[in-house]
Amino acid sequence: MVANTFSVERLAYLLICLSIGTALLYIGSSFFIPMVYGLLLAFLLKPACDRIERVLPNRVVAILLSMLVTGLIVGVILFFFAVQVMEIASTADNIAASLLDSWREVTETAGEFFGLTKWETTRLMEQNIADSIDQPWGIVTTGLSISGVVIANFVLVVIYSFFFLLYSTAFKRFVLGQFPLDKQEESMQTMREVQAVATGYLSGVLTVMLILGVLNSVGLYFIGIKYALVWGFLAALLSIIPYIGTTIGGLLPFLYALATTDNLYQPAMVAVLYVTVQTLEGNIITPKVVGNSVKINALAAVVSIILGALIWGLPGVVIAIPILAMVRIIMEHVGPLKPVALLLSDDLYDHSERFLHDFNAPQNRLAALFNASKKQGRRVRLLSPQPPDQVGEPDPQIITNPET
Repeated sequence: MVANTFSVERLAYLLICLSIGTALLYIGSSFFIPMVYGLLLAFLLKPACDRIERVLPNRVVAILLSMLVTGLIVGVILFFFAVQVMEIASTADNIAASLLDSWREVTETAGEFFGLTKWETTRLMEQNIADSIDQPWGIVTTGLSISGVVIANFVLVVIYSFFFLLYSTAFKRFVLGQFPLDKQEESMQTMREVQAVATGYLSGVLTVMLILGVLNSVGLYFIGIKYALVWGFLAALLSIIPYIGTTIGGLLPFLYALATTDNLYQPAMVAVLYVTVQTLEGNIITPKVVGNSVKINALAAVVSIILGALIWGLPGVVIAIPILAMVRIIMEHVGPLKPVALLLSDDLYDHSERFLHDFNAPQNRLAALFNASKKQGRRVRLLSPQPPDQVGEPDPQIITNPET
């Protein structure tokens, strides 16, 4: 007979492994971040590489061509932005002075509305103006400095991506070889789903960024803001940082408009533009373009972003959601983790009854991960018991009859 008992030892092993793994990811962030970004880049380039390989049956040539085309596109975009940003930076002092003047007018008007004298308003402004101006720029500076870690390791990311693409078939076969024959087909399907989620999410995010960049730039152009293309696509680029990036992306052109225009109409229209575009992005653009490839609910997304920030900073924030989506796919194919996959999915609200129907079985409970199988034998006494003087000696009349 086989009895399943809860194993504290297995639970301890799991907690120890999770603690060691988290510590290694945190301590070795400079090693793991380029590797993970290289893997995601490989997922993104895989479809293009496969198409080229069908025409030119040489994997190395296909990989190099796909990387070369991608590099040229990114290089042209970065060069354009670098030129425009340098031009904006050359007038930074004038922009800062204009911004201070505009802020002084706004605070004086607000002070008069609340019954404050001009001296009281000026004193209050001097106490808070530095923090009010420095805070958004401080966020940008911090973000750029952290992003510099990824940029500095760009060559390493490309190298990792190249080898992931080159040895992708070997890696898949290695993973399949770790499973029994009857599980290999399901394992292969899991790997296909993980790759589809990563590719779909990344390509979808790039498409959304392009759409947002066009909408923002066109709107800023008609409002009359200089460097509309730069501000528009900068906001689209920052949108890859969930929640925070959207706010910064709209705040920067708003401050620029406030500093370079003589009225409050244009800054107000900039704010209205970004609120409108982000509303369209959240309710129409992203659901239609990205679709349901991620299937992560809002709570799980927020928690993953916080954990990503704690472990890897800004690079962790950027990749937290796609990593969680891939982990969820793997969980869907592991019996005890299927309820956890549903707990992370966007179907949680509409399909919560599945916890007490589809997953209401011993094999779908988390405790099953920590159960240890223990064979129990039944001792069968055929004749009379042993006399007292033979206690401790083996009795040939007693046998063990295990049941399986």
